[in-house]
Amino acid sequence: MTDFRQTLEKEISGSYTIERELGGGGMSRVFLANEKQLDRRVVIKVLPQNVAAGISVDRFRREIQLAAKLQHPHIVPVLASGEISGRPYFTMPFIEGESLREKLDREGEMPLPDALRLLRQVASALAYAHKHGIVHRDIKPANVMIGDEFALVTDFGVAKAIGASAVTKEGAPTITAAGTAIGTPAYMSPEQAAADPHVDHRADIYSLGVLAYEMLCGMPPFSGRTTQAVVAAHIVQPPEPILNRRPNLPPWVADLVMRCLAKRPADRPQTANDVLQILKQGEQVTTGGTTVPVLPAARKPRPRYLWYIVAGIIVALAVAATNYFVFVRKNTSGAGDEIRSVAVLPLVNVGGTGQDEYFSDGMSDELANALNKIPGLRVASRTSSFTFKGRKDMDVSEIGRRLNVQAVLEGTVRRAGQRLRVTGQLTSTHDGLSLWSDSYEREAKDVFAVQEDIARSIANALKLRLAPKGVAGETSGTENLQAYDAYLRGRYFWNARGAENLRRAITHFDQAIAADPRFARAYAARAMAYGLLPQYTDASPADALEKTRSDAKRALETDSTLAEAYTALGVASVNAWDWDAAEAAYRKAIALEPSYPTAHQWYGELLYTTSRLDSSVAETRRARDLDPLAPILATALGYALITAGRYDEALVEARRGLEVAPNLGVLHSITSMAHLFAGDAANARSEMEIAVKADPELVLRKGQLAFVYGKTGDRAKALQTIEEMKRRGATENTNQVAFAIAYIALGENDRALTLLENAVKRHDIGLLTAAAPLDDPTYAPVRNDPRFRRILDQMDLSRFRR
Repeated sequence: MTDFRQTLEKEISGSYTIERELGGGGMSRVFLANEKQLDRRVVIKVLPQNVAAGISVDRFRREIQLAAKLQHPHIVPVLASGEISGRPYFTMPFIEGESLREKLDREGEMPLPDALRLLRQVASALAYAHKHGIVHRDIKPANVMIGDEFALVTDFGVAKAIGASAVTKEGAPTITAAGTAIGTPAYMSPEQAAADPHVDHRADIYSLGVLAYEMLCGMPPFSGRTTQAVVAAHIVQPPEPILNRRPNLPPWVADLVMRCLAKRPADRPQTANDVLQILKQGEQVTTGGTTVPVLPAARKPRPRYLWYIVAGIIVALAVAATNYFVFVRKNTSGAGDEIRSVAVLPLVNVGGTGQDEYFSDGMSDELANALNKIPGLRVASRTSSFTFKGRKDMDVSEIGRRLNVQAVLEGTVRRAGQRLRVTGQLTSTHDGLSLWSDSYEREAKDVFAVQEDIARSIANALKLRLAPKGVAGETSGTENLQAYDAYLRGRYFWNARGAENLRRAITHFDQAIAADPRFARAYAARAMAYGLLPQYTDASPADALEKTRSDAKRALETDSTLAEAYTALGVASVNAWDWDAAEAAYRKAIALEPSYPTAHQWYGELLYTTSRLDSSVAETRRARDLDPLAPILATALGYALITAGRYDEALVEARRGLEVAPNLGVLHSITSMAHLFAGDAANARSEMEIAVKADPELVLRKGQLAFVYGKTGDRAKALQTIEEMKRRGATENTNQVAFAIAYIALGENDRALTLLENAVKRHDIGLLTAAAPLDDPTYAPVRNDPRFRRILDQMDLSRFRR
């Protein structure tokens, strides 16, 4: 790496000064440089050695010269080309901004107007290039730069240049030139995937459809599969209809995307200009115009489509054969060969007292954490698995279907005095057969060894390899049994939430830390508890903020890889209204542990607080997908959808959560608000009344009930609810947000704004936990008031206004 850069700097020093390497992919190494003669920054892209060795430099140069002729506002032009030590290179302008890949990774699905604008610009670039005989063949987010909100397509002609110039040592065309697939698997057209030697411009239209699908849904059509499976899917499998993933899209947008994704080129729009015209007409419809976009009729298929029909059949047969050997072989070689996902059901506490429940639950959590360290094994999240605690009415096949796992681990824990007995059984959800079972009886002090033994035994049963560092040390974080016992008790109460449970959790974490002052996970857990405390109690936000930060930093001093500690720092920063620090902390947590639902959930909540609504929906949906049966995640996603104005979708998510937790007040509250803003007054009132009954001591819930009454025209009941709040001890000095939203519904905006101003002075995080003030429809009547804008200024939220 360093040697080549030195070579590059030496050979081009007369014309360029290298600033730094920007990275690159399989097609090139990319350097940022200054072009001396014109004093401008350029990007130098050098083909890697393994690619350069198989191509003709002269042919590559001729092909890249064709691309250099393209001059279009949305195409990054080729400036120059050359050769360095036998490796072709070319230069392009440096674009200030970011790639669409970086934007999608950060924000997820895009707001519809932004997506349509960028798609129109990319389609315009394709239409121009196709008119001049240049097919891109590698349209993907990484090849779309965004500078000043404009899309610029890069690397036009590079894929074709590599393919056309590929030769053997004797100078004859290689298989690459003859038709091996060139492109990126996730965005590759069926004809590219099938190595059709006559790929034309309609391959770019398919890739544009994949690009649009990802921009609107947050992920491409066939995500989450192996490369081979993705290639096969592009050839033979219809993508899931985009309306299933984003139901509120205008029909014309959904139709255009799915037409672009047609398997047969003849069934797609036939030119990029066709797509461009549809997008232009459609944007008029979306913004209030009357023109209804209609796609041109499809042309008859060309005979060469048979090439990739045959190739598709071959790939499909290969996949079928693979599936045969993966799934049928278990009858002769053991079911463990193909198990790659498991759920740890709550271990049953037997022979002890109810006070030992924390221990069996904690053992379940720790076993799940241990199994999570096994490479190649996906473990269902804790919240979803614990949904089945005590359920005897559901067999393992149904549990497997709901959790999307191939096996479940069940067992019992018996603790009597200093003796510990743990039994475990791993069962296939496919046929209910036992894959492994064993029991362990040890001294209680050997609890860590028991966890390690069980995890290793299951790994052996699954024929998987444990992580190199082992399990027990990484799982427990302490060798002190007293500290570990206190930690398990704390986790038990933290998972239960609620004011009293959080306080008890903190007490137990205190004991764990006292027993082992270097117990990083105990510090991280206590930080999370302190971070939530102001949301459930009247604890001082400032005091909780300081304790959260302190504990999170102590955890990271001992273990810098704890995602939970960074998540705690994120919620502390949210409570401090330091939005940038919160985002950095959440993104760090997700990078360390991508499957941690809480980090995705809280990051999603930060995104709706800062008005990035579509990104919020995408992030909270990721959390829900990671932990599909967690009611709190149905709440988070439901609220994100409400702030985005997608009320019907919010109702779907809330109902899904209520199926699991029918008595959870906050879910009834979300359901009520979705009904209210969708115009269903009767259901809005009944659902909020249920929510108040579920949370009788929560003042905010009564404020929301008064709001619903006021908004549905029953001023008398709203006033009656306010008086009841006061009779039960709530005051406008201590519960400003609850009273403020009630007064907003009654049209007493000045009174409501005074309360909100007082809440800001007290740094009351209820401003966020009650509702995100920027976009929550609750605040619509006061949103444009100068006093409300000053409140947003004080919270540093005005800069996020769209």
